[in-house]
Amino acid sequence: MGITRKINGANYPVVAPPVELGSGLAVSITRPNDVNVYAANDVVGAAAGSTAAIEFTNMGPVGGRIEISGCELEIDAAALIGTEAAYRLYLYNVTPPSALGDNAAWDLPAGDRASFLGFIDLGTPVDLGSTLYIQTQNINKRVKLLGTSLFAYLVTVAAHTPTALRVYVPKLHASLIG
Repeated sequence: MGITRKINGANYPVVAPPVELGSGLAVSITRPNDVNVYAANDVVGAAAGSTAAIEFTNMGPVGGRIEISGCELEIDAAALIGTEAAYRLYLYNVTPPSALGDNAAWDLPAGDRASFLGFIDLGTPVDLGSTLYIQTQNINKRVKLLGTSLFAYLVTVAAHTPTALRVYVPKLHASLIG
């Protein structure tokens, strides 16, 4: 029958709120010590020669279904770069087999299709003085994990010349669903 609560002599079922797993989980990315131009649709990462995939650990139980409700992107910089625009987060249920590095053109090759879960448009950073910030709410994107982690590529939407060693901190908010 489940858990009930007695109110005025009658038993009413207690409905539990969604379990929040991985809520507020942040990952820090420090890009390489270079100022190589990002083209539109380039991957932002920590290294050019190895995978720039981000891992959000403990997003849910093995094989669990989660609903991503929000995403934030903090950029530890004091000003927008002239042509810097929006960002996008491409999602995967395993480390993307493509192993794209920083500044690689994002693509969905045949080898990545089975693990691809779609994307979240993050929008354009807002200048908050010493920090750039994007907050995206009401995403309501449902995904099924294979393990306990969710993987992603952070990708530019417009071309710009980044500063060396710039730090990006994407954060996901998600709840476990049935």
